[in-house]
Amino acid sequence: MRVAAVRPIISSDLLDVISTFTPLPEITAEDEAYIRGEFFPLEDLCLGRQAHASDYRNRIRSGELPLPTYVIDSVEYYPSDYFLFPDSVEPGSNIKEAFLARYRRIAAAYNESPSTNIVNQEYEGYLSGEYGVCLKMVTPETIFLKEFVMTRIDELFENPKPFDGTWRSKLRGLVNRLDGLERQFAPCDTGRFGSLPSRVRYIDRARKEYPEAFA
Repeated sequence: MRVAAVRPIISSDLLDVISTFTPLPEITAEDEAYIRGEFFPLEDLCLGRQAHASDYRNRIRSGELPLPTYVIDSVEYYPSDYFLFPDSVEPGSNIKEAFLARYRRIAAAYNESPSTNIVNQEYEGYLSGEYGVCLKMVTPETIFLKEFVMTRIDELFENPKPFDGTWRSKLRGLVNRLDGLERQFAPCDTGRFGSLPSRVRYIDRARKEYPEAFA
């Protein structure tokens, strides 16, 4: 996921509410049930934490923490692991520098050398809050792995060999790995982003077109 520079947006209707990076289309009861069941208001996530939700909202507006993944009826919704990566950064350390370092480290472990521009774009994607749409856990490592695995699946799709045991094994392993990383997505996400979710484009497609790989 590569997005333009993130600028926290404050709702014109209620100044205390922070909008999502990409606006939501009109949502259905199914959307609402999924979002309220899988995501949480910031106040809930702050229970037991030393700082108040308003303190974190200030950090969100300043571009230090990710925007909400969804907003329904002026309530911001965030993934349950929202603080997982920020809490892993040493107190007083720069969160952006920590993200870039960890992203490069996991990339190097897979013999990848992403450019500075790409790594910065992925950090902006992290701040958009939109990785919460697709990833069960949002960290520099899972952000890298999602793109890495999808690229490898694309390569297999481009040269399909469904009767080759090695090809089937590779596809099965990659698809199952992506399945372990990804959420189910809300129905409204298709309209919101203008394309089918990666779960449909990669996981569902592979299992539908090449069932023999998953037998």
